Amino acid sequence: MKIEILKLQKIKWEGITDFPELYKYMKLHLEDIGYADERNLETRYIERAKPEGKKQLEISWHAVKKKSDFFVFNIDTNFLILGMSDTELQEEGIKRKMQKGVFEVRVSSYITSTDKWDELKGLQKMYERMIMKKRIDELIKELYEKSTAYFSYIKTFLGLRD
Repeated sequence: MKIEILKLQKIKWEGITDFPELYKYMKLHLEDIGYADERNLETRYIERAKPEGKKQLEISWHAVKKKSDFFVFNIDTNFLILGMSDTELQEEGIKRKMQKGVFEVRVSSYITSTDKWDELKGLQKMYERMIMKKRIDELIKELYEKSTAYFSYIKTFLGLRD
């Protein structure tokens, strides 16, 4: 069973940002709320060198948190960065190395069932669904709040309106 909560929420902007800082703080946010750790978050990282020193990055994260014997929370984050190049920016008399390009971040969240849930049969499964209905609704609400807060966190970091 899979229950979609957020489906491909997207932030796309063109400009200058401190991408390594954004990357680090997004990762720390997921770790702080218990959905990931350094070793198992990144599922894909592709970096392509383009002409004139520009890069294209494709990065995927899959963050999970087991909520019970029956259900798991999932938050997927996908980055697509086109034409990224380093640039220097003067802030309050201090030069900072930043990145310029077209940045896109997509966030999806969903609840999946475990094998234990999927193995329930007949009357036992019907009983569990009737009893678990309220609990499933609570889980949906909890993951919705966590994933929208994460999405808002990204927008706030970038200085975009929420």
